[in-house]
Amino acid sequence: MKYKTLFRMLLKVIGVWVFVGGIGTLLSQLGILGYYLTNPSLRNSGQLGYFVINIISPLAQLGIGAYLFFSGKWIADIAIPGNRPYCHECGYDLTNAPGNICTECGTPFKPAETTPAVQ
Repeated sequence: MKYKTLFRMLLKVIGVWVFVGGIGTLLSQLGILGYYLTNPSLRNSGQLGYFVINIISPLAQLGIGAYLFFSGKWIADIAIPGNRPYCHECGYDLTNAPGNICTECGTPFKPAETTPAVQ
């Protein structure tokens, strides 16, 4: 199994962990907000904005967890850049190379001959 595949699986596990934590925090904050709204002595304390703002954090957790589970491609590509073509002679990254000559060593190549870097 390739390193990038293992890394993506790890991102999925972390995504589930963050998502489940976000659900717990969201339910807790909604319970506190419900208690605040149903208790007449607390309604006039002026802290409604504080409780509403506290709901933003678990929503962000849910979003980040869902991104890590369902995609995470950008993070995996930044962490392990193994899907980029490289020159067979010098190993230079040929992702946006102009023409069919390596800009580093001058070796000619065909665009179909570029292979992904070793992971």
